[in-house]
Formats: sequence, C-alpha cells, structure tokens
Amino acid sequence: MINRKRNTAAFTFMAWASFIGAFLAMFIGIYTLEESLSVKGYFAVCALFLTMSAFVLQKVIRDNLEDGSGNRPRNTSAFTFLAWSSFALALLGMFIGIINLEQLLSVKGYYAVTALFLTMSSFVLQKTVRDNNDDEPLLPNSEAKFEEL
Repeated sequence: MINRKRNTAAFTFMAWASFIGAFLAMFIGIYTLEESLSVKGYFAVCALFLTMSAFVLQKVIRDNLEDGSGNRPRNTSAFTFLAWSSFALALLGMFIGIINLEQLLSVKGYYAVTALFLTMSSFVLQKTVRDNNDDEPLLPNSEAKFEEL
C-alpha cells in the first residue's frame, strides 16, 4: 500500500482560491445588481443554499461510495434523498431567478456562470478538505503541523 497524500499543497490552495473567488464573485455581483433589496436577498439566499447543499451532497455521495457491505451505512436513504433534493431545489431556485431577472442576457450569463462556478468549487473544496483530513496520519509530524496553519 502506498502512503501518500492525495492532494498537493498547490491543489489545496487552488481549491480554496477557486471557492473564495467564486463566492466573492457571486456576492459582489449580488451587491452591485441594480435591483430591489428583495431580489438581491433572493439571490443571496439561493447562493448560500446552493453552496451548502453542494457541500452536503458531495459528502453524502462520498460516504455512500465508501460504505462497505459489512458496515452500517453512514447515511440513511432518507438523508441521501434530502441531500439530492436540496441540491436540486437550490439549483432550480437559482436558475429560475436568473431566467426571470429583468436584466441583459450578459448579466444573466454572469450569474449563471458564477452559480455553476460556485457549485463546482464547493464540490472540489469539500473533497479536498476531506481528503486532507483523511490523509493527515500519513504526513510527517513537521508537515502535518505546517498544514494546520
């Protein structure tokens, strides 16, 4: 068995940077959107719901794939359904809002691409954080302490 880390420090940095970049792009776009506060609030809630549901869905999918036949599953079928349905509702809510936004197509495109970027970066960041946490016992003590910083 090879004991090595799954993610390099550069990959971990890029996962965090892409998530922060997507999150900032979405919320800067919402802040500067020339719409009423209720429309901005709708997009902010959808963006947060989409982010959190993407984190949960990625965790559930990975848990379910890692569960062996002899172990008790970590997630019930009800929780798995909740994770999938929450993610679908969040994505649907975001894109219904984008379609109904009374702005130029270029503005709608900005929000669509940013929502997809935020979703994908949430999946990647959750995977990276979990991999790094699982791989922590494989790191030499000095490198493990450096990773904590």
